[in-house]
Amino acid sequence: MKVKIKHLEWRDGRPRFKPGPGLREKGHKPLDLKHPNGRWFTQGEALDWSNEFVRALTAAKAENAPAAFPAVPVMARKKAPAVYPVSKLMDEWLKSPRVLCKAPATIKDYKQKTRVIENHDPDLWAAEVLALDQTICYGLYEDLWTSRGLATARGALVVLGMAIKWGMRSGRLKGLSINPARDLDMQQPDPRARFLTKEEFDCLVATAEGEKFRRIDIADMLFCGVWTSQRQYDRLHLKQSAFRNGRFVLRQNKTSAIVNPPVATPYQARLDAALDRRNAKGVISPYAHLNENTWAPWNDYTYRNLFSDIRAEAAKKIPTIKTVMEKDLRATGVTWMALAGNTLPQICAVSGHSLQGAHMILKHYLALHPEMATTAIGNLVTWYEGGGSSDLAI
Repeated sequence: MKVKIKHLEWRDGRPRFKPGPGLREKGHKPLDLKHPNGRWFTQGEALDWSNEFVRALTAAKAENAPAAFPAVPVMARKKAPAVYPVSKLMDEWLKSPRVLCKAPATIKDYKQKTRVIENHDPDLWAAEVLALDQTICYGLYEDLWTSRGLATARGALVVLGMAIKWGMRSGRLKGLSINPARDLDMQQPDPRARFLTKEEFDCLVATAEGEKFRRIDIADMLFCGVWTSQRQYDRLHLKQSAFRNGRFVLRQNKTSAIVNPPVATPYQARLDAALDRRNAKGVISPYAHLNENTWAPWNDYTYRNLFSDIRAEAAKKIPTIKTVMEKDLRATGVTWMALAGNTLPQICAVSGHSLQGAHMILKHYLALHPEMATTAIGNLVTWYEGGGSSDLAI
């Protein structure tokens, strides 16, 4: 989908001059908007041409020019290479301390979204940053939405907006007064709302430890995911030194948030058993969890593939498990804590989420959970029968 431009229509993403009845009566004919070398006009060039054409029509009308005003478009002048193109902005932003201080996974995500823009619209990629406006950026957003989906479109424009903001603050874009990639009224993708039931979790654990796989180390990681509510990267790199006095302390790789909750009893039992197995093999390692086929630290690729295989096997017993993703273990921990009656601040103290982040996880499906409604009514009855006061304190 393209932004509507006066007198133009879009066919398969290509602009075409489409005169209305009045213009056709004056001799104007439909025309493809292309350069002499056959390259189609970009959206920005098409908008420039439309504005110029409207000005020419207005001038011709004021001067009572002949009705058959020529409809041949003036080809966009060959532009000199942009002094500060989008490509240079994105490259410098990705190399800035502002980005390099982020977690590796975050940097990788920024680079992927940057490549989406580069591959989708090479002309915009080579264009001058100062030439961008909200019309062009919104057009890019809708193009990507149509061709790549809403989540990709939103992510790409958010990254572009972040880079432009950095360029404005660092003095590279002094001629820009507003950020053209901001305030585009973009749609919010539906959030993923998935957590494991106790039956699904138990089935995954039993499948990992069962006859086919015999991977108690993967079962340990399932417990780690739910009972710590940490991200996969932090779990795979969790050190034994993090555990002290019945608690574990962790600085999260992505956000640098520090958590220091007690170790849940079910998870502690897993850690103790894993340490016994390790000692029996004479293995010394700083990591809390190891791939016990090699007694080496977990490789994320190996871990993800093993998880996928175990999930596929477990889904034969409980079909709903096929929709489970590894990252759902973290959301499961958050959800189970809420079902147990914990408040958002208490949950965040364990998971390291911001209050807003934890609220986003919970609001889409937890309110519909029957146990939440049961707990709410139970709490209400306890308050009422206990003589709770509803008087306002003045």
